[in-house]
Amino acid sequence: MALAHEVGRIVGLFALACVQVTLLGLPSGFTLPLVPVLVICRALLGVSDAFPDVGLGRALRWALYGGLALDVFGATPLGAHALALLLGVLVVAALTRQLRVERPVVPLLAVLVGMLIYETVLALFLQPGAIEWRSYLLMVVLPSVVIALAPTLPLFFMLRRVLRGQG
Repeated sequence: MALAHEVGRIVGLFALACVQVTLLGLPSGFTLPLVPVLVICRALLGVSDAFPDVGLGRALRWALYGGLALDVFGATPLGAHALALLLGVLVVAALTRQLRVERPVVPLLAVLVGMLIYETVLALFLQPGAIEWRSYLLMVVLPSVVIALAPTLPLFFMLRRVLRGQG
């Protein structure tokens, strides 16, 4: 039964990554980052569970599966998105471990921090030379983070409801 649930998570995250990469492109050239936002929200809900270590473990698996899916569908080096998501999840989990996640500002701040880490790690992996950080932050990271904040609260509350229904 547990294996079937895990396979279902993998298939679901791969399907969401496929939708993100192929269908959710914006006219600005960015995509709506549903997988990173969902994974960060999962981490936030996981560390606020009765058993935070179990919740964090699940969130890390989501980060691994979602990151690998984004690498496969996005034609990036295998592991780049996975490592970026794993680092983002670990930092968010460490920073929010003692917070009450029911407040709407907590998921927004968690996604803000997680996406900053995610985009920075991706830049280090995907840029072939020296990075001019000031322009990169203004032209890539800032718009990406702002776009990621838009679906954060609906995804967070939807995921919280789904996870409470499973428990």
